[in-house]
Amino acid sequence: MKNFSILALIQAVLALICGILMSKMSFIGRMGINFLHRDYAIFKTWWKTALLIFAIQLTLLLLLSLIRYFTPAKTAKSLFVFLLLLGFAGAYLTYVDFTTTSHKMMKGSFHSGGYLFWLGWTISSLYFLFWNKKKRLPLAEIPLNKQDSSENEPL
Repeated sequence: MKNFSILALIQAVLALICGILMSKMSFIGRMGINFLHRDYAIFKTWWKTALLIFAIQLTLLLLLSLIRYFTPAKTAKSLFVFLLLLGFAGAYLTYVDFTTTSHKMMKGSFHSGGYLFWLGWTISSLYFLFWNKKKRLPLAEIPLNKQDSSENEPL
């Protein structure tokens, strides 16, 4: 649980930096949001953007931990690799979008925030891919109370 808390803290810091960077968009980008794409007004405020990104990252962490605990090891590893590849594909498609569409006018800090989101996704996927789950004792080997364990010991 300690490592998971550290990972969540890293994701919170990345979301904060990402929110600040994405709110530093260009003047043209702000005007586009004000007049044409009002749905994206959340990107104008750094803390709203950071909360949204942190919520997405926590949802990803919850999904990855549920996969870890409720699926067999081989299936879990293959799903982690799939999500890692999905993160790489998302980063590549973000790059293509930022270089070929009108988003290239949004300024470099906005682009850096987008790439930082995918870096956080990749960190989460790699963490769960290489993190070893603690081995659990079979239920039959766990003593139920202190009296049961003392009965099995020779005097």
